[in-house]
Amino acid sequence: MFKGFIILLGVGALFAYFVFNFVGDVEKDDPTSHVGKNEKEARAYARYYHIDDAGNRVLDLSSLSVEEAKKVWHVSPIRQRVLEQFPQFQYMKETIMLYLPASPFRSFLLQRLEKVEGDYLSGTIDARRARVILRSI
Repeated sequence: MFKGFIILLGVGALFAYFVFNFVGDVEKDDPTSHVGKNEKEARAYARYYHIDDAGNRVLDLSSLSVEEAKKVWHVSPIRQRVLEQFPQFQYMKETIMLYLPASPFRSFLLQRLEKVEGDYLSGTIDARRARVILRSI
């Protein structure tokens, strides 16, 4: 009887170990189970978004320095939209012009995009390097 109890205890411990690890892995992979650092930053930066006259959700960074605006830009869904349009530079510029009102950061961003476009089209950099540069802005 004592051997049966020890075996039952061992099987129970293995079962508990499996269940807790499995549930922990599922929770870790579930994006709704916790709020990540980028999500917290995005919530903190929500005050920079507003709806323009055309009904577009724009990111107004005109009150920020370029360095501060970069932090907001890195967690912005508009940034992701711009990056998805690569290598269609004209669409990337139009998206920036549409969703970012005039600001020092927008000027900075468009200048960097022009430089990357020139380097990419001239063959100085390849597509992979261009994406790395654009993501780092």
